[in-house]
Amino acid sequence: MANTLSAVQSKSIIRVGGYQFAPYVNLQEDGRYTGLTLDLINALNQIQQEISFEFVSTSIEYRYKAYEAGRFEMIMFENPHWGWEKFDTAFIPLHIHDGEIFIALKEKAKDPEFFEQLKDKTLALVKGYHYRFAHFETDPVKLENEFKVVFVNSNKASIETILRKRAEVAPATISYLNYYLATNPHEQQRLFVSNQWDQHYYHGILLNPNSQLSPEKLNLWLNQLQQNGKLQELVRQYGLELVIEHSANSKHVH
Repeated sequence: MANTLSAVQSKSIIRVGGYQFAPYVNLQEDGRYTGLTLDLINALNQIQQEISFEFVSTSIEYRYKAYEAGRFEMIMFENPHWGWEKFDTAFIPLHIHDGEIFIALKEKAKDPEFFEQLKDKTLALVKGYHYRFAHFETDPVKLENEFKVVFVNSNKASIETILRKRAEVAPATISYLNYYLATNPHEQQRLFVSNQWDQHYYHGILLNPNSQLSPEKLNLWLNQLQQNGKLQELVRQYGLELVIEHSANSKHVH
């Protein structure tokens, strides 16, 4: 018993940052965080005994400052090109495909051409997200100067802003859109989902190069989760796909 206790006490702690970005991190009404990030943290804790991974909440706007201040040393489901260019990070690919696709109400959008001209339409945008059609600009003032914008704080809110007719078009993260429509099937008939993607991207993990956990060790554990089927199982639960052969495309932007 004493040996077991000392082993637990000697475990190194790696703090993993995360912000509201369903289905990866989802803040529940009771204050709990759920989602693929939390599930993957649990899987990493179960597959090895050296490191204890702990979730730390941050926000989409302040995650860079929190990383710089050392509040966390690792963040999942990110991309080096999502505003991380000036920070020292190691990137470990997860090969998980996702992206944004345009949605509108069927009563407004009669065909895909509806999405070709966005400047004359009211857009629901998640504050802090990088969108390709907006040249990855995140400054609210600059976005409002170029587009008619309703800012929201989550993927769920962007979809519901369309359903409530408070905006005409929203770029919705496809993984969350699939989840939302699966849990709210009655809304499917109201939405026109474009076949036009704003962008595709492949997720990964950013790790502080000065961390006591090396990228090689983390990659080893991720490979074990892939080989034993656990990673695929988790990914499928959230309507995502693992695309190993596309690892070279991990530079796509969000």
